[in-house]
Amino acid sequence: MPYTGVKQNSVLVVSGSERSRETLVEVFASSRYAPVAARGSAAEARRLVLDTPFSLVFINTPLPDETGSQLALDLSNSRNCCVAILVPWDNFDSVNEQMEDAGVLTLSKPCTAQQLRQAAAMMSATRFKLADLEQRTATLEEKMEEIRLVNRAKWMLIERRGMDEATAHRYIEKLAMDARQTRRLVAQTLIRSLDND
Repeated sequence: MPYTGVKQNSVLVVSGSERSRETLVEVFASSRYAPVAARGSAAEARRLVLDTPFSLVFINTPLPDETGSQLALDLSNSRNCCVAILVPWDNFDSVNEQMEDAGVLTLSKPCTAQQLRQAAAMMSATRFKLADLEQRTATLEEKMEEIRLVNRAKWMLIERRGMDEATAHRYIEKLAMDARQTRRLVAQTLIRSLDND
């Protein structure tokens, strides 16, 4: 997915402290981050993300209803969502060990606004790169499926119509060109018609 202009990310801030919530929301109050939502507990955040997907999530631990680690792990499993968890500096190593394999960014508190924006920029870059890789993977899977269908149609032509492989291949290519259809569609049509023979 090549760069196509301004990259905008929606942000969810989860913090039990109202003051911290307000401060974190202010950090992301720019045109690059919109909308920015804030919630005061893991339960509220979970309810919100059921209806509204977010690009970036910042969890300021601890939360009133849980530590925040489980919320971070749950949200990191969501497609196309990057999560950062802010923990007291003395808990950094133990929490980071838990979070790193899940792809959650662990930040030690206190964090400056600049550090938070840099973390958001890294998370955004990672998110766009992952989206690009997912798109490429989907394209490759589609191509592989087309090859499988064409090969199946070829082998059915060989078995049922007595063609050799080169002739069957040319036959499918010619049908696709003449009908102005993809080889995939032609192969699917051939498979259906040859199954009915």
